[in-house]
Amino acid sequence: MDKKTFLNFINTEDKNLLSNIYDKIKLAEKITGPVFTNEYYGPNIWKAVINLKREFNTGIYAYGVFEDCERRMLSFSKEEVYTYPIKVIKITNKSKFQKLKHKDYLGAVMALGIKREKFGDLIVKDNCCYGAFCEDIAEFIVYNLNSVGKCPCIVEILEEADIENIKVNTEDFQLISTSLRLDSIVSALCNISRAKSVDVIRSGKVLVDYMEVYEKDKLVEFSSTVTIRGYGKYKIVEESGSTQKGRLKLFIRKYI
Repeated sequence: MDKKTFLNFINTEDKNLLSNIYDKIKLAEKITGPVFTNEYYGPNIWKAVINLKREFNTGIYAYGVFEDCERRMLSFSKEEVYTYPIKVIKITNKSKFQKLKHKDYLGAVMALGIKREKFGDLIVKDNCCYGAFCEDIAEFIVYNLNSVGKCPCIVEILEEADIENIKVNTEDFQLISTSLRLDSIVSALCNISRAKSVDVIRSGKVLVDYMEVYEKDKLVEFSSTVTIRGYGKYKIVEESGSTQKGRLKLFIRKYI
């Protein structure tokens, strides 16, 4: 596949990002060792790139450390990749009086001048936040992140054995929907009328795999992530059956 075709195949406005990925794929075709991107991507990018692996003479993999994570680093190699240039950082809130949220930790890291593409998912558990970061910025964060908001914090790099049980916070449930059309899914997730769901879609509040979608009749594929601004973020995992009236029973995972 030539670069022009590759750039046009994936739906994103950032063509420089795609050009960099393409160049790394072509490099991996020529050498024996793995080639890594030095940033993380959402499912709209890494899924699309993996779907094109048959077009290249190298394997394409995506990894973000945490189980069911969304933001992932890409690697390109003729053999499966097991080790990535990633460090997991634990940020512990030392304040006993203020509970911090995901947005607090995210803001504190980015306030250091770190671009969002340089780290993956952030997982908040109790008074701690765990994040997957590009290896080249890990030490900088450890030495420069002293507080989150007004809360003092302890920052440390974890060993691989300490990250096995860190998982994204989710809540699973079953949803009844008339179909996999986007307006039906939004209607069921938000518990609103079909007409109201169309208004929500047309207003640009609905994203499928992090891309805004305005077509009410778009079919949502299983494993897709649907984000509805003001309501939440959901993964459409699989179909789990049907009702007597022929409606779909869907297994949904909500990110909390």
